[in-house]
Amino acid sequence: MKFTIQAAAPKDLPLAASLYGAVCDSLAGKPYNPGWTREGFPTVENAEKYQQEGLLLLAMDGSAVAGSVGLTPNPSAEADESQPPASDGPAQDGLWYIHVLAVHPDYQRQGVGSLLLAAAGERARQAGMRALRLYVWEHNAPAIRAYEKAGFACLQKDADIGLAEFGLERFWLMEKFLS
Repeated sequence: MKFTIQAAAPKDLPLAASLYGAVCDSLAGKPYNPGWTREGFPTVENAEKYQQEGLLLLAMDGSAVAGSVGLTPNPSAEADESQPPASDGPAQDGLWYIHVLAVHPDYQRQGVGSLLLAAAGERARQAGMRALRLYVWEHNAPAIRAYEKAGFACLQKDADIGLAEFGLERFWLMEKFLS
């Protein structure tokens, strides 16, 4: 299957919202669910923030959305990023953070996540970034394997990013240097 990667436009936000809902539904009850729910996170507001910054990428299969990834210069994935996680401090020059890498359940295990990570790296390189970082919940083994396969290495385990009240106590901070 051939996928195209495109920067999302405002008209694409409903596609992102639909994708997030499908992914949340598929994660419900799974032990590696990082707390994603239709009623909570991720939201269309998150997608809109990434899109407004020009950093929401969509993987498309014709007119169907197969996946998405958001990028920001701030470590927090929330729409209001005024308070970055204490473990990483304020956003640093030359770094972008990956947020909400989502692959529609109908397109999993078809390379969509890898394509999105590669596109995110290329976009960051073009913008002069030296590295990409991300936080991944320590119990999300499928995501950790995917990030390691894409060249990310763990910088810190046991990072507290303020989500313990949701049962998400510890995260790994991962990074990939861009060449």
